[in-house]
Amino acid sequence: MISSSKWSLHKFFAKSPHIRPFLPPTSLYQPALLSTYLGKYDTVYIKPTRTHMGKGILRVQKLDGGYQFVKERGEAVRVSTLEELQKMLDKQLVEKNYIIQKGIDLAQLNGRPFDIRVMMMRNGLGRWQYAGMLAKVAGSDSVITNVARGGGYAVSVPHALEKSLSMGASEIRKIEQNLIRLSYQVCSHFNKYRHSAQIGVDFAIDKHGEIVVIEVNYDFPSHGLFAKLKDKTYFRTIKRLHYQYRNRVKRKKAVKKRPVT
Repeated sequence: MISSSKWSLHKFFAKSPHIRPFLPPTSLYQPALLSTYLGKYDTVYIKPTRTHMGKGILRVQKLDGGYQFVKERGEAVRVSTLEELQKMLDKQLVEKNYIIQKGIDLAQLNGRPFDIRVMMMRNGLGRWQYAGMLAKVAGSDSVITNVARGGGYAVSVPHALEKSLSMGASEIRKIEQNLIRLSYQVCSHFNKYRHSAQIGVDFAIDKHGEIVVIEVNYDFPSHGLFAKLKDKTYFRTIKRLHYQYRNRVKRKKAVKKRPVT
């Protein structure tokens, strides 16, 4: 069984030839890697390996004449040198382990970055089924797109792609189909090590319309996010599939308990 840490999950999904091309460059954080990553990328994220909902995430950016970082949300802290940056980050990194990851130049809606959550559920037959997707828009001063923690909001994917990237209906449908296809591949690969009844896959869409897998949420991905959409179709589908699969599990348990005559 794989560990639930972000680093272990990244290594696990990197073994899939279908998923690997969509993963951002990622390493287990150590101070020496900060210079390496900022030498390659203008923006990097440093994330605790075992926290959820965007807790403790830092965005670090390289600027003309210095650097800046933000922890979750609020005003950026600016410094002049890499040495100063390292000292400041050392005070912020209070968890045991972190990963460092290339920052994605996320598409934006009204000046706020967003990512896309695709919800996958097991149905009444125990098979994976696509249940819905939405766009999570970051709060006004947040570097994370978690709606509850970052003060953001949820909108439909077609709305987000049309308004942010000026995509037409056929382009949007192609993106949606690719997201669904990749989500099925994530679920199929995940089956090899751990059982889950529901998986929420978070994808980044960059400003060129390219897809990146950000995170796979397999314990309790939020159903309530989908209740925030004006159209409740996805929310009703999620609840229906959840009910079907729960009843399937109950029936199987009942059969096991039935006395042999």
